[in-house]
Amino acid sequence: ITSRLEAFSLNTVVSGFMEYTNKLIAIAKQNDGAVDKETIETVTILLAPFVPHIAEEIWEKLGHEDSIFRAQWPAHDEELMKDDEIEVPVQINGKTKAVISIPAEISKEDAIAEGKKAVADKISGNIIKEIYVPKKIINIVVK
Repeated sequence: ITSRLEAFSLNTVVSGFMEYTNKLIAIAKQNDGAVDKETIETVTILLAPFVPHIAEEIWEKLGHEDSIFRAQWPAHDEELMKDDEIEVPVQINGKTKAVISIPAEISKEDAIAEGKKAVADKISGNIIKEIYVPKKIINIVVK
């Protein structure tokens, strides 16, 4: 949200809030409908420039006496935001046959090996070429 806001991409800020809402719903489902107070406070601070009156009300309900506009803007840590695992589609001749989870920092050779293992029963013929676009796709060309 911060980077989108600083770039004045307000339409993408709104889509960012939609993504954030989906993530909050997923967190709530994992925790019996509960979301921790710190997360709600962060969302409220991020919402404040767009819906100041509502944000002030929420801020007060969270137990704060000062205005939300006196709160510190949330900071983020890029290292903590990185995914440990990613999902990558595995294709044979351009058609997706499987989707696998692999470590985000996997080597090309290991990624291809994992992809081949996942679709081993679907490979018929000789492998002509093996393509790995990091963090995007594994494609095996067979003839």
